[in-house]
Amino acid sequence: MQTNYQLLKSTLMACVVLSLTACQSTLEGMSDAVSNLAGDSIHNNFDGKYISQSKLAEYKTREDELSGVGGLISYSGADLSPNHIRKTHVVHSPILQEYVDGILAKVLAHWDGNPVNVQIQIVHSQSFAPYADSFGMIRLPIGTLNNVESEDEIALLIAHEASHILLRHHERDVVVQENKENVNMLASAIVMANVAKDTSIVKQGGTRKLQYNPSEQGSENISKAMIYNSVIQTISDSVWSTAWKRTQEDEADLLGFDLAMAAGYSPRANSHVLQRLENYQGKQKGMLSVFWDKKQQALTAALSAGDFNSLGKEFDSFLTEGLTKSLGAVSDYFQKRHMAPDIRDGNMKSYAMRVYQPEIRRRVNKKSWREIKEITQVDETLTSYKLAFQAANALSEGETKLAERLALRSLTSSTKSHPYMREIMYDIRMAQGDSNKAMKNLELISRWEDASPDLFERRIERLLKMQKFKEALTAIELAEQTFGNESKFIIQKSIAQSNLGSNDKAIATLEKCEKYSEQKDKCASLKKRIS
Repeated sequence: MQTNYQLLKSTLMACVVLSLTACQSTLEGMSDAVSNLAGDSIHNNFDGKYISQSKLAEYKTREDELSGVGGLISYSGADLSPNHIRKTHVVHSPILQEYVDGILAKVLAHWDGNPVNVQIQIVHSQSFAPYADSFGMIRLPIGTLNNVESEDEIALLIAHEASHILLRHHERDVVVQENKENVNMLASAIVMANVAKDTSIVKQGGTRKLQYNPSEQGSENISKAMIYNSVIQTISDSVWSTAWKRTQEDEADLLGFDLAMAAGYSPRANSHVLQRLENYQGKQKGMLSVFWDKKQQALTAALSAGDFNSLGKEFDSFLTEGLTKSLGAVSDYFQKRHMAPDIRDGNMKSYAMRVYQPEIRRRVNKKSWREIKEITQVDETLTSYKLAFQAANALSEGETKLAERLALRSLTSSTKSHPYMREIMYDIRMAQGDSNKAMKNLELISRWEDASPDLFERRIERLLKMQKFKEALTAIELAEQTFGNESKFIIQKSIAQSNLGSNDKAIATLEKCEKYSEQKDKCASLKKRIS
C-alpha cells in the first residue's frame, strides 16, 4: 500500500512540476508577446464612416459558427480548455439584464451585415472594461455599472465589444489566450498537489479504488490559494481578455462608435468612458501588485505545509521570476501608447469631428441609467457587490471581523442567494474554523450555474472530504455542462465514481482523461493502479 501511495504521489507531483514549468515558459515569453501588440493607428487611413468601408464586406457576408440570432449561447458539450472557460460569477439581476439586453439590441440593429448571435452576461468582476469571448458572449463587469453615469457610456462599451465579435477578432487572439494562463495556473497547481497528497489507492474485496481523505492542512491550503485567486480575478480578469492588437482595438473603437452613433447615443460619452478607463488602470496596477505578493506568500506556505519541499526551489524560482514577469508585462502593456486612453480619446475626437459634426451636439443622457439604478432591486445589487468585494479584500488582509460585517451587509433580499456573496461567507466561516457553517452557505446558493469554477472547486473538494460522493458527482456534471469543459474536474470525477462502486465508469473517465495533455500522465497512472 505504501509503495502504491508513493508511486501515485511521485507521479502526480511530477505533473505539478511540469505544469509549473510550462506556465513559467509562458510567462517568460509574455513581455515579448505583449510588445508585439503595438502598431500604427488606422483612424486617418480612410474616408467616410468606418462601417461603410469595403474591407468590412467579408464580415458582413460571413456565415460561420457565430452567425444567427436569439442572444442565447450555450457552452454545453463545447469541450473548452480550462484557460478559455468563464472565470467569474454571473450576476443574476433580471432588471439589469433586461436593460443591457435592450442596449445591445439597439446597437446591433444598425449592423448592416448578416446577423451575429451575441449575448451579454453581467459578472461579479470589479474591473471596468467589458470583454468578449470567441463564442459571442460579452461579459459586463458589475464594476463597470458601478462606475458609469449614463446609458451612453454603457452603449459605447457594449458596442465596442460587440464589434470585436462582428469583426471576428478572436480568430487572431492566440497570443492573448496563451498569456492569460498566469492568472489561474498557480491556484490550480496547489489544488492538484493537495488532492494528490491526500489520495491513496486501497483494496476493497477483489478490487481497488481511489480513496480521498483530505487532511485539514490540505483543505486549508486549497482554501488559502482560492481566496487570493478570487480577489485577483475580480480585478484582473479583463487584463488579458481585452489585450487586442492595436489594429483590432482601433477597428473596434471605430465600428463600435459608428453603431452607437447610429443608435442615437452621444459621442461625448466616449471621452467619459476613456477617462474612467484611465483612472481604473492606474488603480488596478497597484491592487494587482499587492495581491500578487499576498498570493505568493500564501502559495509558498501551502506548498511547504503540503510536504512538497522537493519542489520548493523550482517553485520559488517560478514565483519570483514568473510573477515578476507577469506583473511587469501587465504594467508595460498599459503603458503602451496603443492602450493609453488619452491617445484613443484624441483619435476618436478627430474621427467624430471629421464624420459626425451634427451628432457632436447630442447631450449625454444620464436620466435613463439613473432611473434604473434607483430601482430598489438594482440599487441593492450594485451596492451588495461593492460590499462583498470590500469584504474579500478585508479577509485577504486577515481582518476577519471587518470582513464578516461587510459580508453580512451584502446579503440583501436581492443577493443573499448569489454565489459571490455565499463564497465570501464560506471563506469567512472557514477562516473562523467553522467548516459546517461554511458548507451551509454553499447550500444557500440558488443558481449554481452562475457560480465560478473556483467556487465549484471548493464545493467539490468539501463534498469529497465529507464522503458525499453522489453530491460531488452531481456538482461535477453541472460544472461540465456550465463551462463546456470536462478536464478541470475529471480526476475528482473518477474518485467520486470509484467510491460509488462504479470502477468501470471511473476507468472510462480516466481513459477519457488521457486525451488531455495536462492530465494525461496522472490519469494513466491512476487507471493502471485501479484496473
